[in-house]
Amino acid sequence: MFCGGDVMIEFPKSTFYNKRIPKQKFYSKLRIAGNLEKLFIKEIDSIIWKYKLSSETLNISSGTYVTEIELFEIVLKEQHLSQSIIEFIDREIPYHLVFILKYKDLGQLCISFKEQSKNRQGKFKVDSFYKSPWMKYDELSLEIEGLDLDKVYENFLIQVSDGNLEIEEHSNVKEAVKKAKEKEKLIAYIKKLENMIKNEKQFKHQVNLMRELRKAKEEAEIS
Repeated sequence: MFCGGDVMIEFPKSTFYNKRIPKQKFYSKLRIAGNLEKLFIKEIDSIIWKYKLSSETLNISSGTYVTEIELFEIVLKEQHLSQSIIEFIDREIPYHLVFILKYKDLGQLCISFKEQSKNRQGKFKVDSFYKSPWMKYDELSLEIEGLDLDKVYENFLIQVSDGNLEIEEHSNVKEAVKKAKEKEKLIAYIKKLENMIKNEKQFKHQVNLMRELRKAKEEAEIS
């Protein structure tokens, strides 16, 4: 395997692209709006197209939904990148993307579940972003697993989500994303109920809230 630079993402040499993309060219081609352009300039130092995964660069088949996976390394001016920038880039570029965010000696991986838009040809609907924890840049890892690009991307999602995305047997990644979103909403509802119980003065209302909390926790365990 080939390691591009000091980051522990070891891909075949054939996939290593390592092309620096001028920021101005990047956001002008994407026709980025004025407010996003300001964030782009404020937060991003440079963009490097690090890897290109395709049936030509890897000895695997193209997928039904995923035909190419691009890995962009985004070097940051501060340890933060606005979600709106990532969503915009991911939505406008007609390939599946993995972002390697770098700030000094720290790094973070970011990936979304995305589907082709039914209403806008050549555009994507971006849903449910997953991020690894910030860690030492040279400790970031990502492995190519799968016999086609659909499976490779699915496994990237699982790796980056760090246990928050589970694909069960006879299921698919779309169903797993939907289930993870539902569980996330349920956990938020449980926290809300716990706060309401803490602040509720009337015993009768407390009992009703406790009953609802128990039900929500049982649902969370099932899901």
